Amino acid sequence: MFEVYLVGNNSHHFIISPTSVQGKADIRIRVAIPLDYETVDRYDFDLFANESVPDHVGYAKVKITLINENDNRPIFSQPLYNVSLYENVTVGTSVLTVLAALILTFQSHLLT
Repeated sequence: MFEVYLVGNNSHHFIISPTSVQGKADIRIRVAIPLDYETVDRYDFDLFANESVPDHVGYAKVKITLINENDNRPIFSQPLYNVSLYENVTVGTSVLTVLAALILTFQSHLLT
């Protein structure tokens, strides 16, 4: 029998199951709390399997890179547009042109 666990920065964002294994098993790593690319875009931690006998420890590195999902809504260039029209305006006349944009946020990385 051996125990399986995660170790490393931000490994608490994930859970594993099962945590105790007899013989062999498929170990699943699942998301434990919501992930946010703007906060953390990459996770690096270790997966350990520890048997009760000393020096019987196996491990694997886990590297997870998040793909940014845009969670911003489109915005207009101004919050209010006022237009005045004559009542006899021709059908098909352009009334207003506005600018709407989707703002994407990217984390900048500083190399030193």
